[in-house]
Amino acid sequence: MTEASTQTLKAYQVGDYDIVAAFTPEGAIEILCEKFGYPREDYTIDEVQLVGDKHLDSLDVFNVDEGKTEKLETSLRQDVAALNAPAYIYGWE
Repeated sequence: MTEASTQTLKAYQVGDYDIVAAFTPEGAIEILCEKFGYPREDYTIDEVQLVGDKHLDSLDVFNVDEGKTEKLETSLRQDVAALNAPAYIYGWE
């Protein structure tokens, strides 16, 4: 059994605007930097935090472009549970 297979993916917020599923805070930074080509040095562990239960379980999202709240079909917790590997989930500005 590999180390990754014994761990659980968690949702992390990296910086102000990005949600990443990873096994560790360091892994969340790696995923974000690989996705967008950012230098790893652009982020520190202090800029990574676990996403809280309220956000994980919410089915409501505010659509900035539309200026209104919309219903999601699945929660962030469900989206992370469906993943088999670390991944970038979404971001906003």
